[in-house]
Amino acid sequence: MKDCVVGIDIGGTKLAAGLFDRQGNFVARGKLPTGSDCHPDQVIEAAVQITRSLLQETGIGREQVEGVGVGIAGHVNHEQGIVLTNSNLPEWDYHPLREILEKRLALPVILDNDANFAAWGEFRFGAGRGSRHMCYLTFSTGCGMGIVIDGKLYRGATGTAGEIGHTVVNPDGPLCSCGKRGCLMSYACGLALDRMARDSIGCSEETLLRSLCGDCPEHVRAETIAEAARQGDPVALRILTTAGHYFGIGLSTVVQVLNPDTIVIGGGLTHIGPMLLDPCIRALNDNIHPVLRDSARVVLSELWNDAGVMGAGAWIWERNP
Repeated sequence: MKDCVVGIDIGGTKLAAGLFDRQGNFVARGKLPTGSDCHPDQVIEAAVQITRSLLQETGIGREQVEGVGVGIAGHVNHEQGIVLTNSNLPEWDYHPLREILEKRLALPVILDNDANFAAWGEFRFGAGRGSRHMCYLTFSTGCGMGIVIDGKLYRGATGTAGEIGHTVVNPDGPLCSCGKRGCLMSYACGLALDRMARDSIGCSEETLLRSLCGDCPEHVRAETIAEAARQGDPVALRILTTAGHYFGIGLSTVVQVLNPDTIVIGGGLTHIGPMLLDPCIRALNDNIHPVLRDSARVVLSELWNDAGVMGAGAWIWERNP
């Protein structure tokens, strides 16, 4: 029996990886930046480099590794190992990522959406342990969802189930990166917070954000918005309330349609805390049928940044139990 797997999580701003055993114990882990302008070749090189680095660091040979699981944001065809589209990274349309990585690494590779693998990580090792019907939602650079039904990862007919970020919550809303208007991601993710903050600064609203970021910032970090909100800035508070409200509407759709027993929320934005999460829970309860109120346990991630890495690697063992 082979001892370890490698899990890789390719996000909008970084690539995280880990080498771990069947009990979920990390032997080594690492991280590399992947900016939004990174070409697929650069991301692939980073994935190869970090995998080799983990093996060299630990002295573990390829013969001891069962395989490599890779999660990436966007639409993914798991069976074919193809990235169909990616809103956060350019030039990924119909990219045969699995095939390329298998050749470069000389190891079996599986590929899936990052939220699917994060869901599996939480289900196996984190806040979703013991649940039967679980949904994991990521509240980060983007907004996505992974679904576990009857203890099995659910991908849908074309492998793209769970794309909650591109459900339309306001047909007259702002343009989303996918080309539609008013998607959940237009309001409830790091990209949306950045847009709302820059719009407010550009409209000459009186806000602390201007002194923190300047009159024409190229990018406003979520942490900066949160800091302004903590200092009582009404514009920053409104931005966070808006994002939380729409994320809660997204959760209400999840509860109405999938009726999970557990919803796990992860991603960097959740660290902002009650300013974002309180309006989220209010909107969830305001927009579901009363009979479903409290039907789902809503909890924060236990694995945080490790969820996608652990789920990606652990899925290797689902394929080869």
